[in-house]
Formats: sequence, structure tokens, C-alpha cells
Amino acid sequence: MAETYRLLSGQEPSVIIEDEVIFLDNLKEVEKLSAIKMEYNAIVHCRRGKVLLELGGSQQVTVTAGQILLVPAQKLMQPMMVSTDVEAGALFVSDHMLKSVLGHQIDIWNRALYLHETYVIDTQHWSAVINSHASSVFRDQKLTLFHEFMLSTLRIFLLIICEELLHQVSSTPLEGKSASTEREKLLFNKFLDILQHEQQKRHQVNYYAERLCITPKYLSTISRNVSGKSPMRWITDSVMEDCYQLLRNTDLTVKEISARLGFPNSSFFGQYFREQAGVTPVSYRNQQRR
Repeated sequence: MAETYRLLSGQEPSVIIEDEVIFLDNLKEVEKLSAIKMEYNAIVHCRRGKVLLELGGSQQVTVTAGQILLVPAQKLMQPMMVSTDVEAGALFVSDHMLKSVLGHQIDIWNRALYLHETYVIDTQHWSAVINSHASSVFRDQKLTLFHEFMLSTLRIFLLIICEELLHQVSSTPLEGKSASTEREKLLFNKFLDILQHEQQKRHQVNYYAERLCITPKYLSTISRNVSGKSPMRWITDSVMEDCYQLLRNTDLTVKEISARLGFPNSSFFGQYFREQAGVTPVSYRNQQRR
């Protein structure tokens, strides 16, 4: 795991806590980062400067001083432009820890990041205080009650972020979404979790419905009620993100990528990719390398 964060930061992590939480005081050499797919949820505080990133292989996001970037686990991230004076710190939280600390509030995180694609929030006056407190707590692992301090600090920090997300999400309702029950939200969150961590995601809806012990029709109803999108749309978007990442950041051949992602052959993969991206896999790779 630490290897991932050396690539991300250009430096050793400041603190690693039980392989669940990684804290970095400062992200150095940000402009040298290659695109990576985060295994953990990233919370990056931009203290100075400006960063332009591409998330998911297609969406551009700008982060400026005083803002926090949120990147959910398994999301492809590629810095595109970085100001010379950029300064940022980062906290990486495993899915397990995020769910454990937030409890039912994980629905706020999931809805904001996956449904509304809210990746940037303004930190206002609280960020400096929380960051300073978190830094001192995470570093002092000799505390007798360190684990309790760490969990409490992490929960406060995440709840403040969720509060900000609630304000943003409530002002941007999803189109075409019907009222959803708490059970539907829970099942939809489980669907996203299974989808994001599946190595070969290109399955029919019934595959994921069986994993959830529900019918494909019910999964479709849940997905549309909660997100306004069909489960197949979520599956396709997630598959394409894997395609972008492998074409851009590996030297695997199109045939090898096709096999890794579970396509029957490279011809089918090429047709699938072109229908979604508008270009062939080879053309996309060449464009990115130029």
C-alpha cells in the first residue's frame, strides 16, 4: 500500500495507522504524478496554489487555495496542470475505516461523490484548525488512548466534510429521481461498493443483483430511485474508467487489456470502447501520449 502513496506524493507517508489511515503533511512534486487509481479515499487540502485534475478519465476538476478535493476509492486521478507555488496536505482513508467511522452518514458521502459527483468543497474557517489538530493527534502515537483520539478526530473531520456536502447536494437535486427508502439507499451503496471493487466489472445487471440477493428488476428500480440512472449505466461508466486507466498508464496491448477486463476478444472490446468514447482504444492511447 505504501508504494501507492510514494507514487502519489513523491515522498514517504508522514503517518500510517494500521494500514487504514495515511497522513501526509505536504504533497511534493505534484506535477510529476502519473495517473493512478486510488485504493483508498483521498482528502486533499490545497493550502496554496492551484491544481487542475482529470477524474475518471473524462471529468476536469480545479482545486484552488482554501479548497478540499475529495476522491472516492477506485477513482482514476490525473493531475493536468499545477501552479509552481502549490502546497497541499492529504489524508487517505480506507473504505473499511470510512464506513466504520461514518456509520449511517456514509450515505451522505456516497450520494455526494457518486451521484452528484461533488469532488471539491470550500473549507472556510475550520480547515486550518482541524488540520493542525489532526496533524498533532496522528503524529503522537505514543498516547495511551491514541486509537480513541484518532477515531474521534477522524470522525469530527469527516462529519464536517459531510455537513458541507449536505449543503451542496441539497442545492443540486438529481433529475428524474423518485423518493427512495433507507433500505434502497443501503442496497444501492452495497451495489456501488461491489462494482467499484470488482476486477472485471462488465457483467449483466443480474450478476450484481445476485450478489445483493435481490432481483435484477428490483436493482434497476433501486438504482433509478436513488440515483436517477440505470445500473447498466453505472456498470458501463465504471468499465470505461478501467479502460481509460489501462490504456493511459500501462504498456499492455489492446488484446491484453481486453482479456484483463473480461471482454471475449479485442474486436468486441474495440467496438465497445468506440461506442462509449467515440474513438478507438489505439487512437485514445495515442492522443493521451501526445
